[in-house]
Amino acid sequence: MFYEKAEILNITYPAEAEGWQSGVYHERVRKSDPVPDIDALCALRNADSSAQPVCSKANGGLLITSKMWTETESTGFGIYTYVEGPGFSFATGVRDAEFTLTVSNPSDKETKVSCYANDILKINGEVLPAGASGIKLTFPICSVEDNVLLQIFVPTDAKVKEDAAGNALIVNDITFEYLPEKAPKAKPTLFLASDSTVQSYDQFHYPQAGWGQVFYRFFNDGNLTEELMSPDLMYPQNHIYETPHADIENRSIGARSSRSFINEGKWDRLLSRTAPGDFCFIQWGHNDATAVRPNRYVAPGDFGFWLKKYIRSCRARKVVPVLVTPIARRNCDGANGTFVASFGKYADVMLALGETENVPVIDLCRLSVDYLNKIGPEESKLIYLWAAPDAYPDSAYANGVSDNTHLQEYGATIYAGLVAKAIKDSSNPEFDPIRGLINTEFPIEKPATFRAPVPADSTSPTGFAMQELHVENNVASFLLIFDDVKDAVKYRVYRKGSVDFQYFPLREVTAEEKATSPVMPFTIPASDVYEIYVCAVFADGSEGAKSRTIEFRA
Repeated sequence: MFYEKAEILNITYPAEAEGWQSGVYHERVRKSDPVPDIDALCALRNADSSAQPVCSKANGGLLITSKMWTETESTGFGIYTYVEGPGFSFATGVRDAEFTLTVSNPSDKETKVSCYANDILKINGEVLPAGASGIKLTFPICSVEDNVLLQIFVPTDAKVKEDAAGNALIVNDITFEYLPEKAPKAKPTLFLASDSTVQSYDQFHYPQAGWGQVFYRFFNDGNLTEELMSPDLMYPQNHIYETPHADIENRSIGARSSRSFINEGKWDRLLSRTAPGDFCFIQWGHNDATAVRPNRYVAPGDFGFWLKKYIRSCRARKVVPVLVTPIARRNCDGANGTFVASFGKYADVMLALGETENVPVIDLCRLSVDYLNKIGPEESKLIYLWAAPDAYPDSAYANGVSDNTHLQEYGATIYAGLVAKAIKDSSNPEFDPIRGLINTEFPIEKPATFRAPVPADSTSPTGFAMQELHVENNVASFLLIFDDVKDAVKYRVYRKGSVDFQYFPLREVTAEEKATSPVMPFTIPASDVYEIYVCAVFADGSEGAKSRTIEFRA
């Protein structure tokens, strides 16, 4: 049977989540107890019910009982799904494989089956008709570990562990086959794995751009053969920029970190598209440092752990990993007008890994800081997403924006040029296949000088804009940015749905929280049209004038 070829684990989460401590959320800790054989696993009982076994032998397989529930921490931004029950770990090595599960539904009612493979949701609520037998479900996985751990379970909507009733299904068999090793392509692909500072944007968000969106301009004559969506259509931000001698596949997406990009399966899908001789440029740090978003946060001390997964999984597939330190924010010391590195601790980890793992590193953090100090605070507004009201009347930023984190097209092009020049000037032999394709003579036209917005009321937050709207599991998450208001102690964001007759508070942001985070994260139930605005709140409790109103569909 399949369990004779796997390491058997009993997976539990016996302790409550420790919660928020010193501004960081600590979720439940998984306990994975090795079990010597299937008889020992069948002898175990569910911790919450002595009468319910973890599994039992069934005709033609194992009757597995698992518990699944989803906990949301107090702010609403950290969402964690936990599965208790048997786990089966297969020694695949760091390779591409295809798994096939054969499952049966022993009940007289329709049920569903899901499966995690190394914490990536590979089967999501596949329906099993009542009494269905021998149903085969297949999925590929590009492993980043030596083993692939499978957890097979019946999904539920339980929100707390106590409500997670054990649900059973029969696992008849689990098999896997290695996928064929790929041959090099006729021309290399440069994959980009990063966040909103590299992501490609649609026309509605112009002039916002990520440097990955314009990177192609520095190859050969700067002209595209074709621009198209990635054929796997995992998310609409995937763009491929084809040039005569190299392709650039920008799989960067906002609001992700080194951790969440892997956990959401996005790195797995990227690896599935690689071939020997390709490159992968890996830039993380911005969202890793955002402790207010628990699912993405990675402490500097844990950053190397996640980056090594990227490095090892690239090398196992003969893909060249390139670490890129995060671009600087428009952080300027007001006393002397000097820019400083925004994510220095994360950049330091990348630089150290470059030495210990012998990986090429492009220090875009230092290069961007040096460039900003060269041009000064005022001209730096042309680099970042600053726009005066009505400068782009058909854009998401029609009412102006002042964003010190994200880039406009000119700045994205400047930073893409810094990356290109770093490749061309590097003596690292790993860049030899693409160094000759780089053209750093690309002319970059500077836009007109930024015109500062003049607010109608000094108590009204200006630069109010929404970014990175993302809908998943009927929940819309998004980021809001807006300018500080003098003497405000906090900010109150209001929302109104399509059936509401008035605005209701969505949440409050303290002045201290806003000072430590350039963008504010929010969530709201999906499947509606909303209007939102923000007001400053002062020490006496009074509200200032409201900002502009943003209307959006989630």
